[in-house]
Formats: sequence, structure tokens, C-alpha cells
Amino acid sequence: MAVQFLDPVQEPVAALQHPAPRLDTLNGKRLGLYNNDKLNSVRLLDMIAEELAQNHIFEVQTGSYWAFKLMEPAEWGDVDQCDAVILANGDCGACSSSGIANAMELEKRGIPCLLISTPPFYDAITTMAKLGGMLDLRWAVIDHPLGSLAEDELRERAQDASRQFCEVIFSGPADAALATAAE
Repeated sequence: MAVQFLDPVQEPVAALQHPAPRLDTLNGKRLGLYNNDKLNSVRLLDMIAEELAQNHIFEVQTGSYWAFKLMEPAEWGDVDQCDAVILANGDCGACSSSGIANAMELEKRGIPCLLISTPPFYDAITTMAKLGGMLDLRWAVIDHPLGSLAEDELRERAQDASRQFCEVIFSGPADAALATAAE
């Protein structure tokens, strides 16, 4: 009797998609700060905005999203008024998966989006992005944990996330990939 090995890895089921065009600047833009009601998510987003405000002048729009499921388009409210969005926190299994799924949906709507995540959930997020067909999507990865941090430790995470925001949301590799794909 022959033994048959099966590969449980799912190939992407969605058509290949690219992230929304990146921004040239945050100056004069509206930044959406959307939290999933996890511990420290609101404070982390506030700190990221404070860090970004040291070099940019922008408006802030706040909101929340479900930590455990994909948001319906109408549940986002005025998110389409945002020029970019930051989602926090992807620091557990369900919130990481739903966070990247929601980020991909915002990207499809033309809104550059950054999910704030932590290293233990990198593989889950990567898999979700691949399954969603968005291979070029990038997100922030900051040290774990987030919910139990004191103010000074959370500030360090916010500084790291704001640096990654600039790397991911401002013009760069995603736009180069779009230009190459269009040729």
C-alpha cells in the first residue's frame, strides 16, 4: 500500500491585486486612526499621530473596526474621506487576520492602509495577504506585547510604527510594482 502525502497549503484564491497608490506627503491630508478596542490600541494610535505630527501637518479622523471579522463597507462610516488609514492592533490570531483582511479591503477602495502588528502573527498575516491576492501589501511589525505596556514602552512602539508608516504609506516599492505590472 502506497502512502500518499497531501499538501495542506492553499494557493491564493483571489486574483492578484495591488495596494492603493501611495501618498507623496501627509501634509494637508486626513489620516484615519481606527482601533479594534484592544488594550492600548487607542493610546498607541494617538502616540503614532503625535510622532507623525512632528514632521507633518494633517487632520485626524478616528474610528473603530471589528477585531474578529471583516467590516461591511457601510460599517466604516466616513473612512472614504481619509487619505490614509492606520489600523491597530494586530497582536493576536483573530485580530491579526481580520486586521489584514480589513486593510486589504481599504486598499481596494483606494485608501493606503497600515496595520500595526506584532511578530508572533507575521506568518498569519502573510498568509492572509497571499490568500487575498495582495502580495505587495506591507504592514508594520512592532515588538510584542502591546496591551500590557506602560506609557514609555508604548511610546517606543509608537515611534517604531510611525517610522514604518512613512516607509509603507509614502511613495515607494508598491508604486514601482504597480508601474511594472502596468507595462
